[in-house]
Order: sequence, then C-alpha cells, then structure tokens
Amino acid sequence: MNEISPYLKIFFGLLFILLGLGYIYKPGIIERVNRLIKETFLNDSYVALHRKNWGFLLLLVGGVLVYMGVSRSLGW
Repeated sequence: MNEISPYLKIFFGLLFILLGLGYIYKPGIIERVNRLIKETFLNDSYVALHRKNWGFLLLLVGGVLVYMGVSRSLGW
C-alpha cells in the first residue's frame, strides 16, 4: 500500500493549526472568508456559535498530523 508523504502531513497539519488559531483568535478573518465562500456549514451564525469547537478540533487534527509527519521523517 502507498504511504502518505510525511511532508504532506506536516503541510496539512500546519494548515489546520493556522486555521484553528484563526477560528479561535481572529473570527473576523474567518467571517470575511465566510462571506466569500457562502457555503451552508460556514454561515455567520454557525461561525459565531461554534468557532471554539471548530478551532480546537482543527488544532487537534493539525497537531496530530504535524506529529505524524515529524515522527516519520525523523524516524521516531
């Protein structure tokens, strides 16, 4: 079976961490992006009500992906 590149895991992990921090600390930026995307799961009321839940979930997923990529590339 093909393995996923550790660099790809690190990239997506860092992307999720940055997105998670944006949801937690900069909801204004997320709301501006929301106006551009206009999808049902990113409406303004959803972001306002669930921004911390999404933020912590993205931080968790990002941290796991970064750990998996770093541990694979360093051979832990």
